[in-house]
Amino acid sequence: MKAVKPTTRQLINRTERAILAAYALTTVHHIYGGLVNGAPNRLRVPPIMAIPSLVTLGSLYRYKRTGSGAALASFSTVAVLWVVLSGLVHGGYAHAYKDILFLVNGPPELYYPLNPDEHYPPDDIFFEITGVLEMVTGYFIALFTYRLIRDRQQSR
Repeated sequence: MKAVKPTTRQLINRTERAILAAYALTTVHHIYGGLVNGAPNRLRVPPIMAIPSLVTLGSLYRYKRTGSGAALASFSTVAVLWVVLSGLVHGGYAHAYKDILFLVNGPPELYYPLNPDEHYPPDDIFFEITGVLEMVTGYFIALFTYRLIRDRQQSR
C-alpha cells in the first residue's frame, strides 16, 4: 500500500496540534510541580511559555492563509527554540537523564552540575512522566517543522 503524502494544510494542522499538546503538557507539569513541591517559580512557566506558543500558532495561521515564507521562518525559529529548551534541555536532561541516572543507581554528582537546584532523587512519578513527555512533544514539533519546511521546498 502506497503512503499518501499529506497536504500542506494537514501538515500545518498536525503542527498546531503538537504545539497545543506541548503547551498543555508543560502547563500541567509545571502547575502540578509548583503546587506539590511548593515551588512557586514553576507557576511562572505557563504564562512565559504562552508567548512562544502564541507566536508559533500565529505564524502557522499566517502561513496557512498566505503561504508566506517569512511566516514559516518565524514559526520555525521559535519552534527550534521550543524543541531545544523544552524538549531537549527540560524533558531530556532535567527529567529523562535524571530518571535514568536514578534507575541505574548512578551517582547524583553526575546530575547536579547542570541543575543544582533540582530535587534528586526523583520522588513523584506523575511529575517525572509529564516532564519526560515534554521530550516527546518536542520530537513531534521538530518532525512537523521539518516536514513543513520540506513541503515548502518541494512545492517551489
